Amino acid sequence: MLVVDYDGTITVDDVLDRVAMEFAEDHVVSEETGALDGGALTLHEVLRLEYAAVRASREAVLSWVLGNARIRDGFAGLVALAEERGWPLVVLSSGFRTLIDPVLAREGLSSLRVIANDVEPDPSGWRVTFLDESMCDVCGEACKRRTLAGLEPARELVYMGDGYSDRCAAQQADIVFARASLARYLGERGVAHHRFETFDDVVERLR
Repeated sequence: MLVVDYDGTITVDDVLDRVAMEFAEDHVVSEETGALDGGALTLHEVLRLEYAAVRASREAVLSWVLGNARIRDGFAGLVALAEERGWPLVVLSSGFRTLIDPVLAREGLSSLRVIANDVEPDPSGWRVTFLDESMCDVCGEACKRRTLAGLEPARELVYMGDGYSDRCAAQQADIVFARASLARYLGERGVAHHRFETFDDVVERLR
């Protein structure tokens, strides 16, 4: 089973962060991101605070997302390989379906299974809703590990990610493809992984 993070993995840039930078108050984004890096806030707390400062309309934000979100090279090839081999492919994101689904539809990939949180646009501040807020026994946050464990444990699990939200889940997988800060994090801890920049790299190794 292939499990792929969305923001910064399927997409070239972290769309979740870029939307917050574009539409939330700048000081909120910079302050709360720093608190996440320092461990003062959880990822869920950061997302709630950042998106409470977004007051634009759904239409305005989605127009910006569709005009700016770019899919990483080779992703269509990865989807084709999964279909060819009969491997389930799941998009597992800490981001929001409101921002994910339109981009996948634009790419002709709306049939992909997506597991993600969501957000309700509101003029007084967007409201985030999380799929699962149970605390993980391993990392102490509400992370992706619980969702990952409930997918298809009998299958060999291949995980692909790039950042903070992927750290705990990646260490549960059989094979990990990592880039950016996730690759650095795993490397510092001696966790086996394959570095990648495009999905062409992933497809070549999986073949």
